[in-house]
Amino acid sequence: MDIDIASKLFPNITTLIVQLLATAVMLCIFKKFLWKPMQNYFAKRADYIEGTVNDAKNMQQKAKALMEASEEQSRAAAKEYRNIVEKAKIDAGKTRDSIIEKANEEAKEKLDRVSKEIEAEKLAAKAEVKSEIVNIAIDVASKIMNQEMNQKTNEKLVDEFIKEIDK
Repeated sequence: MDIDIASKLFPNITTLIVQLLATAVMLCIFKKFLWKPMQNYFAKRADYIEGTVNDAKNMQQKAKALMEASEEQSRAAAKEYRNIVEKAKIDAGKTRDSIIEKANEEAKEKLDRVSKEIEAEKLAAKAEVKSEIVNIAIDVASKIMNQEMNQKTNEKLVDEFIKEIDK
């Protein structure tokens, strides 16, 4: 059994050179047809991912800005609503006060008118009562005296009688 260990441990130089040349050719082919296209593909993919991330960040910033603007508009609308409600309350209060004041004025005018009417009625009633008293006094006086008096004497007696009644 004669095995040549040295030939088994160290390969043949021609075979070694052919294998190294084949490997070098394969590396060149690999580099030209696979490595550069793969590098280009990975670079494009990285650019695409970076662009997508940047777009997402931009969209997020825009969404945040829109959200802030929306919240600001909401706050402004709420403030305007509160102002409108407050103004309506104030206007309603003014209207209420105006109506109450007008009603009070009308009531006062009616009371004044009624009291004037009552005073006029009172004066008319007094005048009527005086007239009746004068007529009765004249009748009584003419019956008592059983004499006829002239007009001046009658008026004088009546005026004195009226003065006494007024007291």
